[in-house]
Amino acid sequence: MTRTKSTDWRNLPLDKWNTLTFHAYLSDKHEEMFGVEYVPYRGWQAEKGLIGNLIGTKTKGAKYDKAIVKRFIDEAMSEYKPTRQYPGTSFGWLYTYRKQTWQRVLAEVQRKEERKEAQEIDVDDISGWL
Repeated sequence: MTRTKSTDWRNLPLDKWNTLTFHAYLSDKHEEMFGVEYVPYRGWQAEKGLIGNLIGTKTKGAKYDKAIVKRFIDEAMSEYKPTRQYPGTSFGWLYTYRKQTWQRVLAEVQRKEERKEAQEIDVDDISGWL
C-alpha cells in the first residue's frame, strides 16, 4: 500500500492534514474560487508558522481542531469579495482581518459541543431515575 502524499488533501483524512496539506487545499480552493494563483501572506514560511500554531506541528501541540481551521477557511473565503486591485486573498490575511468569522466558527462549535454534553447529562440523569 502506498502512502498518501501530505499535499493530496482530497484523499488524506482531515485528522492527518498538516501545514503542507492546508497549503495545497488553500491553493486549489483559491484557484477554483477566484481564478488566480494563491500567494501566501508574508511568504510560505510565515503562513506555515501561522497555520502550524493553530493545528500543531511535530514539536508544537494543536490549539484548535483541524476541522475548525478548515471550516474557517471555507467560510472566510466564501465571504471574501475579490476586486480588481485584490483579486485573491490568503490565509494570513483572512486570519488577521476576518476575526469575526473565526470567532463565529469557534462560538458555533462551542455551542454544538455544549448541547451534546447537555444531552449526555440528560440521558445519564434519566437512566439514574430508572
